[in-house]
Amino acid sequence: MQKITRKITKAKLKDDNHVSERQDVITGKTYKIKPGNIDHALYITINDLDGKPFEIFINTKCPKSISWMMTVTRMLSAIMRVEKDIRFIIDELKNIQDPEGGYFYKGMGHVPSVQAHIGHILEKHIETKN
Repeated sequence: MQKITRKITKAKLKDDNHVSERQDVITGKTYKIKPGNIDHALYITINDLDGKPFEIFINTKCPKSISWMMTVTRMLSAIMRVEKDIRFIIDELKNIQDPEGGYFYKGMGHVPSVQAHIGHILEKHIETKN
Protein backbone atom coordinates (compact mmCIF):
# COMPACT_ATOMS: atom_id res chain seq x y z
CA MET A 1 0.00 0.00 0.00
CA GLN A 2 1.32 3.42 -0.95
CA LYS A 3 1.45 6.12 1.70
CA ILE A 4 0.02 9.51 0.80
CA THR A 5 2.67 12.11 1.58
CA ARG A 6 1.25 15.36 0.29
CA LYS A 7 -1.40 17.47 1.92
CA ILE A 8 -4.24 19.06 -0.01
CA THR A 9 -3.96 22.78 0.63
CA LYS A 10 -6.43 24.22 -1.85
CA ALA A 11 -9.83 23.07 -3.00
CA LYS A 12 -10.83 23.80 -6.55
CA LEU A 13 -14.27 24.24 -8.04
CA LYS A 14 -14.50 22.85 -11.56
CA ASP A 15 -16.81 24.69 -13.91
CA ASP A 16 -17.50 24.03 -17.59
CA ASN A 17 -14.71 26.31 -18.80
CA HIS A 18 -12.61 27.26 -15.79
CA VAL A 19 -11.35 26.14 -12.42
CA SER A 20 -11.49 28.63 -9.55
CA GLU A 21 -9.44 28.27 -6.40
CA ARG A 22 -10.99 28.51 -2.98
CA GLN A 23 -10.50 32.03 -1.73
CA ASP A 24 -8.85 32.63 1.64
CA VAL A 25 -12.07 34.18 2.94
CA ILE A 26 -15.56 33.18 1.84
CA THR A 27 -18.92 33.98 3.39
CA GLY A 28 -21.46 31.66 4.86
CA LYS A 29 -23.97 31.04 7.61
CA THR A 30 -23.90 28.89 10.71
CA TYR A 31 -27.09 27.19 11.88
CA LYS A 32 -27.49 25.84 15.42
CA ILE A 33 -29.81 22.91 16.04
CA LYS A 34 -30.50 20.89 19.17
CA PRO A 35 -32.10 17.63 18.01
CA GLY A 36 -34.45 16.11 20.54
CA ASN A 37 -32.82 12.69 20.44
CA ILE A 38 -29.28 13.79 21.39
CA ASP A 39 -27.90 15.72 24.35
CA HIS A 40 -25.83 18.29 22.49
CA ALA A 41 -26.20 21.03 19.91
CA LEU A 42 -24.94 20.77 16.35
CA TYR A 43 -23.51 23.73 14.48
CA ILE A 44 -23.84 23.53 10.70
CA THR A 45 -21.82 26.05 8.69
CA ILE A 46 -22.45 26.39 4.96
CA ASN A 47 -20.00 28.56 3.03
CA ASP A 48 -20.82 29.89 -0.43
CA LEU A 49 -18.69 30.65 -3.45
CA ASP A 50 -20.11 32.40 -6.51
CA GLY A 51 -23.61 32.30 -5.01
CA LYS A 52 -23.81 28.54 -4.38
CA PRO A 53 -22.84 26.26 -1.50
CA PHE A 54 -19.16 25.38 -1.71
CA GLU A 55 -18.48 23.61 1.58
CA ILE A 56 -20.22 22.49 4.74
CA PHE A 57 -18.91 21.91 8.25
CA ILE A 58 -20.75 20.20 11.10
CA ASN A 59 -19.46 20.65 14.65
CA THR A 60 -20.44 19.35 18.05
CA LYS A 61 -18.97 18.74 21.48
CA CYS A 62 -19.91 15.05 21.35
CA PRO A 63 -16.82 12.94 20.60
CA LYS A 64 -18.97 9.98 19.49
CA SER A 65 -20.32 12.00 16.55
CA ILE A 66 -17.08 13.48 15.25
CA SER A 67 -16.14 10.70 12.80
CA TRP A 68 -19.49 10.50 10.99
CA MET A 69 -19.71 14.29 10.88
CA MET A 70 -16.25 14.57 9.32
CA THR A 71 -17.21 11.94 6.76
CA VAL A 72 -20.48 13.66 5.87
CA THR A 73 -18.93 17.12 5.62
CA ARG A 74 -16.06 15.96 3.42
CA MET A 75 -18.34 14.03 1.08
CA LEU A 76 -20.93 16.80 0.84
CA SER A 77 -18.27 19.48 0.32
CA ALA A 78 -16.64 17.42 -2.44
CA ILE A 79 -19.98 17.06 -4.24
CA MET A 80 -20.80 20.76 -3.78
CA ARG A 81 -17.55 21.69 -5.49
CA VAL A 82 -18.28 19.77 -8.69
CA GLU A 83 -22.07 19.73 -9.06
CA LYS A 84 -24.05 22.76 -10.21
CA ASP A 85 -27.33 21.50 -8.76
CA ILE A 86 -27.08 19.72 -5.42
CA ARG A 87 -30.80 19.23 -4.81
CA PHE A 88 -30.38 15.47 -5.24
CA ILE A 89 -28.19 15.52 -2.11
CA ILE A 90 -30.91 17.32 -0.20
CA ASP A 91 -33.48 14.71 -1.26
CA GLU A 92 -31.18 11.87 -0.22
CA LEU A 93 -30.48 13.41 3.19
CA LYS A 94 -34.14 14.20 3.86
CA ASN A 95 -35.05 10.55 3.21
CA ILE A 96 -32.73 9.11 5.88
CA GLN A 97 -34.78 7.55 8.66
CA ASP A 98 -33.44 7.11 12.20
CA PRO A 99 -34.31 3.59 13.42
CA GLU A 100 -35.34 5.15 16.75
CA GLY A 101 -38.03 7.22 15.05
CA GLY A 102 -36.49 10.68 14.77
CA TYR A 103 -37.72 13.62 16.81
CA PHE A 104 -39.97 16.67 16.80
CA TYR A 105 -38.37 20.07 16.24
CA LYS A 106 -39.87 23.50 16.79
CA GLY A 107 -41.26 24.97 13.59
CA MET A 108 -40.63 21.77 11.61
CA GLY A 109 -42.72 19.08 13.23
CA HIS A 110 -41.40 15.54 12.90
CA VAL A 111 -37.83 15.20 11.66
CA PRO A 112 -36.92 11.62 10.68
CA SER A 113 -33.18 11.91 11.52
CA VAL A 114 -30.31 14.30 12.21
CA GLN A 115 -29.17 13.75 8.63
CA ALA A 116 -32.65 14.70 7.36
CA HIS A 117 -32.45 17.84 9.49
CA ILE A 118 -29.14 18.71 7.82
CA GLY A 119 -30.88 18.23 4.45
CA HIS A 120 -33.63 20.65 5.50
CA ILE A 121 -31.04 23.23 6.58
CA LEU A 122 -29.18 22.91 3.29
CA GLU A 123 -32.47 23.32 1.41
CA LYS A 124 -33.38 26.40 3.46
CA HIS A 125 -29.92 27.85 2.86
CA ILE A 126 -30.25 27.45 -0.93
CA GLU A 127 -33.81 28.84 -0.98
CA THR A 128 -32.73 32.03 0.82
CA LYS A 129 -30.16 32.60 -1.96
CA ASN A 130 -32.82 32.57 -4.70
